[in-house]
Amino acid sequence: MKLSRRKRDKLYPAILMQSSNVIVALLIAQYTERAAATNKPTRSEIVFRSFTLLLEKSFVTHKRPAYYASQINLSVAYLNECLKNTTGFSVTHHIHQRIILEAKRLLYYSDKSVKEIAMQLGYDDYAYFSRLFAKITGMTASAFRNVNRD
Repeated sequence: MKLSRRKRDKLYPAILMQSSNVIVALLIAQYTERAAATNKPTRSEIVFRSFTLLLEKSFVTHKRPAYYASQINLSVAYLNECLKNTTGFSVTHHIHQRIILEAKRLLYYSDKSVKEIAMQLGYDDYAYFSRLFAKITGMTASAFRNVNRD
């Protein structure tokens, strides 16, 4: 019996509402099932999380991608591939960004010289650190301090 023929029936509105609820429930069930399947992190995302945790602990002492790859038991090429799939950037880019972030924090909140900050961040060659900072930020460390402290 079709529902359209039962329009005059007193139960028609209730039947229609229940039918609609069943359809909505089925749609929600399918959506949540698909959403649960897509919420599972990919291998690249898992590797990225491992890398960022390790980077946070080791960026001062270890600057080379090979260290991070070996600690996660991956090749440098695969670590790079995972990070590029997840963020679009290489391992070296992430290492440099973390170092520069810490350098900016130290420049802003401390009165240490740029040379002292370079040493604190694990750079024995102050000139190399200065070139790296300028290349990544577009300004020298001293200029960054002057601009942001005023």
